[in-house]
Amino acid sequence: MASRGLTFIYVEYGDLERLYLELRYSLSTLLYWKFHTSVDVVVYTDKPSRYQDLPVRIVDITTKISEFSRNGLYHHRIKPCVLLEEMKNNPNFCVMTDTDTFFQKGFFEKLWSALSEGSIAVDRFHGRNPFPALAGFSTSLPNASRYHYDPKLSVEYNSGLTAVDPRRHVPVVEDAIALIDAVLDRGGKLLTLEQIALSECLRIHTIPVATMYPFFRHYYRVAHKRYMQWQLRRWLGERGGAFAPQPPTIRYTRVRVRFFRIWDKLSTMLGRRDQQAEAQARWR
Repeated sequence: MASRGLTFIYVEYGDLERLYLELRYSLSTLLYWKFHTSVDVVVYTDKPSRYQDLPVRIVDITTKISEFSRNGLYHHRIKPCVLLEEMKNNPNFCVMTDTDTFFQKGFFEKLWSALSEGSIAVDRFHGRNPFPALAGFSTSLPNASRYHYDPKLSVEYNSGLTAVDPRRHVPVVEDAIALIDAVLDRGGKLLTLEQIALSECLRIHTIPVATMYPFFRHYYRVAHKRYMQWQLRRWLGERGGAFAPQPPTIRYTRVRVRFFRIWDKLSTMLGRRDQQAEAQARWR
């Protein structure tokens, strides 16, 4: 068991510049913490030249995006498809992580303990009955036979991090993709469908689940993303664009996000007032 390594997987595609900043910061905090086993990183992207300066393996998925997203019908389907592709070609534990994340002291120890015990590690638990519109929905899956959405039993975990063992968990990810497709074919669509599908397949496959919060931090809410983007632009500017592993240096708390929201709102209001005054002056 100890001879196996950890492969971390990032997926970055499209035209959002913020994802590039997020990935660099996330990677810098990941590589800072040392661990007793080998750790490597792969970036699946449609812009391979963007990441040439980073210590990562790069996989160009330009030609795969249409297939993985079902011709653009649901882009978050790309994540489990990439995870499955890496699992089928890599004996390491595979850890998919979103770009809007960072890692704290103690993360590797908790992750290794969970994976060594046969668990799948995820970010955190969200709640039960995550997609009420699916009540009564059922479909056949390739590995778990019949699936039935039960409002009393169905669950959702945040899949900002998903750590799996390719020796054990390929059927789970295959079923998650099949469940996504079955819901899409039914006409259902939800931003978090891919993590609901994974969560439900963990449940029906009776896989133990370990949550990684607070050692793994995921700023997925809109206000938190805006705060971190403001900080990340400053962070990159201070380093002149050079990459180096480092501990988390951006202070990220709910209080700071709350004050940033207030400051941003006031700045926007004052900016609009200045723009209106300037427009009136030009008119006169």
